[in-house]
Amino acid sequence: MRKSYKSRLYPTKEQEIVLVKTLDVCRYLHNEFLADRR
Repeated sequence: MRKSYKSRLYPTKEQEIVLVKTLDVCRYLHNEFLADRR
């Protein structure tokens, strides 16, 4: 059985900007690696 936990983040505006940029890079890299596998 798997357990999961949910939590909510309340980042400051600066943290939100960094988080969005980081997730954009992760999304881009993930898509690039998927494209390379083809």
